[in-house]
Amino acid sequence: MHFLKKNLWSLMIFLPFVLLSQSRDQVKRHTEYLASDQLEGRGTGSKGSRLAAEYIAEQFKEIGLLDIHGESYFQEFPVSDKKEMEANVVGLIEAALPSKRSIVFTAHYDAYGIRRSEGEADSIYNGARDNAVGVGALIEIARMYAEEDPPEHNLIFVATAAEEFGLYGSKFYVENPRYPSDEIIINLNIDGFNVSGPREDFFAFPRQGIDYLDKIKKVLKPLGWYHTNESWVDDLNKSFDTASFLGKGIPAITIWTGNRLKGGEMAKPLAFGAIHSPEDEVTDLWNWEGVEDHLLLYKTLADYFLEHPDGINVIEPNLFLNN
Repeated sequence: MHFLKKNLWSLMIFLPFVLLSQSRDQVKRHTEYLASDQLEGRGTGSKGSRLAAEYIAEQFKEIGLLDIHGESYFQEFPVSDKKEMEANVVGLIEAALPSKRSIVFTAHYDAYGIRRSEGEADSIYNGARDNAVGVGALIEIARMYAEEDPPEHNLIFVATAAEEFGLYGSKFYVENPRYPSDEIIINLNIDGFNVSGPREDFFAFPRQGIDYLDKIKKVLKPLGWYHTNESWVDDLNKSFDTASFLGKGIPAITIWTGNRLKGGEMAKPLAFGAIHSPEDEVTDLWNWEGVEDHLLLYKTLADYFLEHPDGINVIEPNLFLNN
């Protein structure tokens, strides 16, 4: 019996690492497809954008997420100057007991499509770090929750469209939510994800105009995460889908990993291609070994706010509005 208990305990410890390793492989698989030339940069209103949306919907269905309308994962909306409708891809995990409250995960799946610029040999803006990998992470966080018991409050997973050209998708969801916007506990946005290898520090966007950054730091510290407090973060207050929520007074956060290796040493810069350019592709420089920790970071925050849904506020919504 002692032997059995010992081995069951070992299995309980080992199993999460196995599942996380599988999640890393899945994030890689999603990213490589979404950032492939086949999708032609996922430009707003393009065939590649529709292919990306269909792929994400297929993953949500496979995971077992509910759709928000009872008939489709697509939440369609118009975009200025585009003939084709765009669509958020929205999946749902319902609360164990009826609840109007929700945590909303977002990650935009659009990029810049095909652009022919003088002097550039490559015209496809693949959008690998911005934000195919973020969508891959969104899918796998949804999978983690789908394999657990139903949560205390509702979980919404929104792959947003048309982010790069005006945050259209996130704005549309805030105005047309599955559960009331004023009952959204927090928006956890994924825009970029760690492909630099293991890290121990993080940037939080925003660090201004909110009262819950200290709480986030406290929640993540037991996992070994340290907050990197850089003023340049403030320049991006209006740049993420979070702005659509924050401007309405709804708590939201985006988390990037930093440059500090485990143990405190600073990492050497990696020559990733610039985002918003044809250089933003999956390359051999990508180190996927930090993916698991970043997934756990987001899930730990969600778990905390599911259990502690009150007492966080946006103090200065005007910081996030485009006037």
